[in-house]
Amino acid sequence: MNQEILKELISDHANHPRNHYRLEGSSCQCHGKNPLCGDEVTLNVLLSGDESIIEKIAFEGRGCPISQASASLLTEVCSGLSVNGARSLAQYLRSSITGNPTGNLSPSLTGAWHEIEALSTIQINPARVKCVTLAWHTLIHALEQRGTTRTVC
Repeated sequence: MNQEILKELISDHANHPRNHYRLEGSSCQCHGKNPLCGDEVTLNVLLSGDESIIEKIAFEGRGCPISQASASLLTEVCSGLSVNGARSLAQYLRSSITGNPTGNLSPSLTGAWHEIEALSTIQINPARVKCVTLAWHTLIHALEQRGTTRTVC
């Protein structure tokens, strides 16, 4: 991906974040933070009645443009996905960023992957990997701890 297009994408989502509000009545919530740099994100997830589909997802947070843009992209892409699909997408992104892509992504997630694939191409040093993955890591924990509020670092 062209780095200029990537910068525009990050800038757009950082300056005009999508779904940046507190979602009342959420099924699960998790607060993630990176104590090394101060990035923070709180995800509120509303699940379907049988808890298999993410109906709505919103975030609150502060931090560097990369962490906030990643959280914004997450809310756009994961809304409507199955819980298992969102978890798989988060794990695939992490493995792609760290240079160890594992397994194949389900064909049903190809469209979602194309929307966030740019995040895996950000030229960052290892210390900034958490900036990209903080929201995704927080999502995994939110989905595992349904009905509770949890903080992860």
